[in-house]
Amino acid sequence: MSQSLTWNGDALTAKMRKAQIAGVNATMADCVVHAKVNHTWKNQSGVLEGSIDIAEYAHVEGEGVSGVWGSKDVKYARIHELGGVIRPKNKQALKFQLPDGSYRIVKSVTIRKQPYLRPAADVHYPDLPLNIRKAFEAQGGSRA
Repeated sequence: MSQSLTWNGDALTAKMRKAQIAGVNATMADCVVHAKVNHTWKNQSGVLEGSIDIAEYAHVEGEGVSGVWGSKDVKYARIHELGGVIRPKNKQALKFQLPDGSYRIVKSVTIRKQPYLRPAADVHYPDLPLNIRKAFEAQGGSRA
């Protein structure tokens, strides 16, 4: 008695790639929501919070899948995340207005780190395999 095997490897690979893309997108979306809701800074203008988004949706890159999320087009986003020192580039000092209307002149300003992206990634990146699995199963289980 003979048996035959039907090879569905290419279809299964395509299905898995589609699930990987969906899983990465779902994970990035969860990170975006978390970062917008759980930051520690006082939101004055909404610009930084509004900049948190998916910059590049998941796509095939080489043998894997890649996507990019974070703060887009806000120059001061990095210093909020990592902290740092601001120094004047073309002047002797920095001048800024205080809430009471007075001015302060200083040589530098130290910004304490207030991470909002890394904590979101720490919470949601472990969910990536589950998100991929859910997307794969939503396509009809393990059969191609």
